[in-house]
Amino acid sequence: MIAFHGDTELDLTDFVLSEFHLGATYDAVIRRRLWRRLPSDVVIVPSIILIATFALITANSWLIVSSIAMYAAIWHRGRQNFGIARYYQRLQNGPVSAVHSRLFTGAIYAPMLAAAFLFSHLSPDAYEGDPYFALSLGTTLAWGTGIIALGWVCSYLIWACTRKKDQGRELHPGEVWVVLAHAVAFGSAYVLGATHASFLFVLAVHHEVQYLYFTYALARKNNNSEIRFAASFALWPLLTFGTTMLSNFSQVQWLASLGVAGLFCHYWLDGRIWTRRAMAP
Repeated sequence: MIAFHGDTELDLTDFVLSEFHLGATYDAVIRRRLWRRLPSDVVIVPSIILIATFALITANSWLIVSSIAMYAAIWHRGRQNFGIARYYQRLQNGPVSAVHSRLFTGAIYAPMLAAAFLFSHLSPDAYEGDPYFALSLGTTLAWGTGIIALGWVCSYLIWACTRKKDQGRELHPGEVWVVLAHAVAFGSAYVLGATHASFLFVLAVHHEVQYLYFTYALARKNNNSEIRFAASFALWPLLTFGTTMLSNFSQVQWLASLGVAGLFCHYWLDGRIWTRRAMAP
């Protein structure tokens, strides 16, 4: 789509899917009644985030807000891939060895850090049109971390492909595919250009589609009627999308604050509601 039509189609897709995947988080909280088991994680901390975001926007501290959005978005997308891959690891009773654990961790975090350093280096002034605090540490680090990330991912994939089946427990194929998709998504910064909207769209749309499918698949495990479940699952994504549309057309400041704070709350909740403790029956 980028090669033949440009960014417009992905821009619209990202706008819709971004709100849908926020709603999927709130659906998981409501469906699993997580406020009963995790009151501090799903009630207290999000409330603090709402208040703090509103205070920053009211004080016109957009530089801080856009900086948080930049680094939290990169971290959140990396942590999502880490969490989903770890979910598949847990199905196989965890990492098969210490080497597996180190290769896997590096294959997730190295591409994430490389993309963040490259973007900050090439775009030291603005993130999505807004000024932010850039973590620009020079050309050597920006490209050096990319080489390290490529080497780490290749080492993980070679180890996974050459590991003999008689060495004990199997690797879950879902883990390997998540690591590969993660590397391709963040590695597109070096192909499409980290400062171009194309890279941000590829990273965002991959993240949103993956999250929507993962949350949908987990929530439907014990549901017999696909149509009825799909309708119930769509409720919170549609509510979130409708709220965003309302805030975009409204000049009320607190609605704009609510949209940004909702995004930050999603970043927090997504890192808390899929942990081993949160997923325990």
